[in-house]
Amino acid sequence: MEVKKNTCTEVSNIRNILSFIILIISVFVTYFTTAQQLNPPIQNYSSTEYDAASQNWDISIDETGVIYVANNRGLLIFNGQTWKLFSLNSGAIIRSVYAYDDKIFTGSYREFGYWKRNDMGDYSYTSLNSLFNDIKLGDEEFWGIMAYKNAVYFRSFGALYKYEDDRIAKIANGVFTDMEVFQNKLLVAKGRDGIFVVDNNDELQFFAPSSKLIGSTVADIEAYTDQLIVGTREKLYTLDEKSNEFKLMSGKLNDAIAKSELNKILAINNDEIIIGTLKDGFIKWNNRNDKIQVFNRSNGLQNNTVLSLDIFKGQLWLGLDNGIDRMTTDSPINFYTNTTGELGAVYDLIKEPNQLFLASNTGVYLLDDSGLHLIEGGEGHSWNLSKIGDKVISNSNSSTFQIINNKIKILDNSTGSFHTRLSPKNQILIGTYTGIGVLKDTFFYKIDSIGFPVKKMVFENDNVLWAAHPYEGIYRIQLSEKLDRAVSVQDIPSLDSLKHFNSQIYNINNQIAVYSNQNWYRYNAFSDSLEVFEELKDLNGFKLLEQHDNNYWFINTANDDLYFTNLKTEQFTLPAWRLENRLVKGYENMTAVSDSIYYICLKDGFARVDLAALMKEQHHLFISEPFIAGFKDANKKYSLKEKPDVPYKYAGLVTLDLGLPFSDSRDIAYRLVGNDSVTGIVENGELIFQNLNYGDYSLQIYPVGTNGKDFKTFEFTVLPPWYLSLWMKGVYALMALSGIGLILWYNRRRLRKHQLLIEQKFEKEHKERIDRLERERLMDEIDMKRKELANTTMMAAKKNEVLMEIQGELNKDKARINEYRLKHIINKINGAVKSKDEWQVFETNFNEIHEDFFKDLLEAYPSLTSKDLKLCSYLKMNLTSKEIAPLMGISVRGVEVHRYRLRKKMDLDKNENLTNFLIKKF
Repeated sequence: MEVKKNTCTEVSNIRNILSFIILIISVFVTYFTTAQQLNPPIQNYSSTEYDAASQNWDISIDETGVIYVANNRGLLIFNGQTWKLFSLNSGAIIRSVYAYDDKIFTGSYREFGYWKRNDMGDYSYTSLNSLFNDIKLGDEEFWGIMAYKNAVYFRSFGALYKYEDDRIAKIANGVFTDMEVFQNKLLVAKGRDGIFVVDNNDELQFFAPSSKLIGSTVADIEAYTDQLIVGTREKLYTLDEKSNEFKLMSGKLNDAIAKSELNKILAINNDEIIIGTLKDGFIKWNNRNDKIQVFNRSNGLQNNTVLSLDIFKGQLWLGLDNGIDRMTTDSPINFYTNTTGELGAVYDLIKEPNQLFLASNTGVYLLDDSGLHLIEGGEGHSWNLSKIGDKVISNSNSSTFQIINNKIKILDNSTGSFHTRLSPKNQILIGTYTGIGVLKDTFFYKIDSIGFPVKKMVFENDNVLWAAHPYEGIYRIQLSEKLDRAVSVQDIPSLDSLKHFNSQIYNINNQIAVYSNQNWYRYNAFSDSLEVFEELKDLNGFKLLEQHDNNYWFINTANDDLYFTNLKTEQFTLPAWRLENRLVKGYENMTAVSDSIYYICLKDGFARVDLAALMKEQHHLFISEPFIAGFKDANKKYSLKEKPDVPYKYAGLVTLDLGLPFSDSRDIAYRLVGNDSVTGIVENGELIFQNLNYGDYSLQIYPVGTNGKDFKTFEFTVLPPWYLSLWMKGVYALMALSGIGLILWYNRRRLRKHQLLIEQKFEKEHKERIDRLERERLMDEIDMKRKELANTTMMAAKKNEVLMEIQGELNKDKARINEYRLKHIINKINGAVKSKDEWQVFETNFNEIHEDFFKDLLEAYPSLTSKDLKLCSYLKMNLTSKEIAPLMGISVRGVEVHRYRLRKKMDLDKNENLTNFLIKKF
């Protein structure tokens, strides 16, 4: 008996434990379920789309919005239009990437360097390995890069390094797992040893608050404003300013992290952070309300292992173990997507507290916290859901039924129906496949005299109803007072002679409005006909989706863009890509649930649109600038630094690579201005022109939605073909001459040529004769002057020689001659010998023959005196020392001494003849 009691007790305890576990699981599921979670837009880029390896270890975004990814196969770059891969020569895996200034630094296995865009628009790599000098690299891979105080720090699991001023220095050895700048300090996580500060001397100082983290490996550090967050694989800590120590963050958040294994942390703003995990995608946590959202494969991600994170202008980029994903973090549009295919295309929905009713092509569903459920009996195609009072009515392909307590009640199953409407007399009218039915309490009957399908109904007044046939037109129906029969059915003719096909009818500002054949009309009661709706004339081609109070949503039927307006000041366009191009074509539907919240039906779910957030977003749009990333013709690629000249034979295929970093405008519009002018939208970042005519071209590119005001211009020239060049045109002109004219021209040309040859020969002979005579005359004149100079010089020498002899004789007889008289005579003789006038005459005549002699001599030897120049001039005339002595009024010995000193000044070799040197060189 005791054994049985103990057994019961154990069973009871087990049940209690199981109940507790179930309770915990239920609570956990409540917090982290994704059954009804509305997700912001998530864009998947698979490895086949970006054409590289699956794993993406790091992401960095530059200031323009260009994405750089460290991929297993190299550096992956996304310019907003196309993905491009640039691999290292070694083919090594790139583990880290960091965009800084105009360089893209990357780290790999025993490899560190940077990429830079070249003139061709491609990226070229510069290795910095040569700067390691005496630093011995082990089997290191560089996993992290960060800029701090104009230097670049990079780490491996073996050491911390610094690159600055073209030098690389090792700061410290150790297992470094992350780096972060906090309060202008560089923090580094050193394995299980805690966090350190890199001081101004590049030495590590222990960061005291991290003492609590010693023993745990720090996986990531994130700083924003004055807060510092540190994550280990299992826990997340924040730095408490008061106690100056790390404290555990929200318990719910750490519970989620413990199960998912933290890998990366990214702060979106002061209130929200992203935690990338290795096992369960990423967690978005709101610090303000402690709300947790989990994003993984079940709600949009390609893979549950997040290797890297970065954010730019509200766009979160995730490098995954298999692919790259992008999510809008604070999107005014959120999605519910049924990935199983069970739901199908949604045609209408109704929002109720804590649940949604969805009408789809597979049935009517209930969506609540527990998930998506098909309402029993609600199978089949459902077109419409209407909430009238407390009734939810479905118009389906086979019947009309009411939903009561999540079960159906058939109202009419004689035929299918399209639409349900409440009349001004509070009667429920149902547009069916065969006419109009009236639901009065639980009694359903058909209105007489209406036997055509009615897709939509609008009341003009209590008894006048407008009905739209799905195919054949629009009808104005006068009903009886009891709404039991049609008094009259008027077929409304169109204004454009085209039949009203699939026309839409509305009540806009108490006016019956008709959208037919892409045009807007309204009913004029005085003329009893349709007329152009002037106020909506600019919206031709735009179908109305929803009107709520004074807010109107239209859809551009050409491209599925949504257009919002209050018909006053507020207006904006919501591009189709914002709804991921998931509208149900031809059956687009939108439902207002409040002044700001709208739901839009999609092919595989629905979207929730916050109008207030959208309008706020419109005032803070970020539009990036497009750029030319490459230009080539059929033969080669051109530099983007200069205007390309494309040969005509290669202009058959001109290709431009264009980039538009990710922004609120995703497409590039272009205008090509030139001999061939064309406009359009760039597809997939590549613009191709074929068979361009020759001439100058100006390509204008601008983001779609900016109306082309702020465009970028790129100019290039297509050269004319060879057969249209100027010289070929001359050839064509010559070939056009007639045969007789050609012969005449040829004969005249020959005659003229012969005449010209004779004239040229005569002119040549005449010129040669004139030149010869002129040359002879000049030579004779020079010879004559030379002779005159020589004669004059020799006469002066003879005169001076005689005077010097007389002077000598007088000096012999000076005892017999009066001393005063003798001195007077000798002075006169000396004056005659050294006459300046005589030298000036000589110098003038000498310069006429040897024009630049003195100038060239002084340039070569600026230290020569006037006496040296005299001696040089006499030597130039090839005079002997004996002939020179009387000209200079000195003895022959004096001339020899002067010649010796002159040689010294000119630094002549002893074997060099001074006279020959002056004659040859000057």
